[in-house]
Amino acid sequence: MSSTVPTTRGPGRMASIEAMGFTGIVFAVLTLIGVEMLRGMPGWSADHATVEQWLSQSGNRTRLTAVVLIMVVASIALLWFIGTLRRRLGAGEDQLFATVFLGSGVLLIGLLLTSVAAFAVPATLAQHVNPATAADAYPASHGLGTILITVIAPRLSAVFMLSLANLGRITRALPRWLTLMSTAAALFMLIAVTTEIRIAWVLPAWALIVGIYIVSRRKHLAAE
Repeated sequence: MSSTVPTTRGPGRMASIEAMGFTGIVFAVLTLIGVEMLRGMPGWSADHATVEQWLSQSGNRTRLTAVVLIMVVASIALLWFIGTLRRRLGAGEDQLFATVFLGSGVLLIGLLLTSVAAFAVPATLAQHVNPATAADAYPASHGLGTILITVIAPRLSAVFMLSLANLGRITRALPRWLTLMSTAAALFMLIAVTTEIRIAWVLPAWALIVGIYIVSRRKHLAAE
């Protein structure tokens, strides 16, 4: 005769789950750093000579390589953060929104990594071939990275945030102000039309707020 052990979600267990909210903060901080480092690249209108000179400097090439490494760690943190949020929502999460939340999150991670890889391609070419060849490839590579991070990623981010907002509303695992903020941020990302890389600040800023909220709940649960 088999026995079933009930799943407990007592204060101690929940406090340990809330502690994983730090992964959201790590993702937010690293992503903000990475985006800020990308802003130092030559723009779309930069001429060939300017780009070649910029890529010929080892410090700039190292900078782009560092952005890739930073975003790899940030993406791992985001994956853990997704798991933390789903665990917090519990068994009562709606399957439709939960599937969309998980799927959009995974796609978003792949998209962010692809975009930073595109930005870093000229640095690799400059290092292993020559800066002139890298400057030739720069417009297409930079353009691809920009479109991915400023046009496509914001829409996926909107789906990601909106699905979590609905999950938080249905399960009541998130406060009303946080679901409303997530919905507003998602709608902004959906309608925003820009190729300015600063739009990539919205997702990490949102993750920072959610992460701080979840971590702050740990103290309340531990005191219960």
